[in-house]
Amino acid sequence: MYISVWSLVFPAMALADGHNGEEELPIPAIVIEEEVEESEDPAWTYKFLIPTSVAIATIVILGNVVQYFRQVTRKRYKVKE
Repeated sequence: MYISVWSLVFPAMALADGHNGEEELPIPAIVIEEEVEESEDPAWTYKFLIPTSVAIATIVILGNVVQYFRQVTRKRYKVKE
């Protein structure tokens, strides 16, 4: 019963659109081609100097923080003998 119903439904659906699975699109009068932008490689300064300068600046800041706390705690607390 189900096989006979499905055997009638699927061919009817395929013939209903009239294209039989083939789509023919009209050819446009003017073909517009999109320009693809090529990404440029970043300059060597961007690749090497900027990360290096950020790393050096971070090390300098951390060194200053450590030195500040070493000097402040040395002057704040005095050992009595």
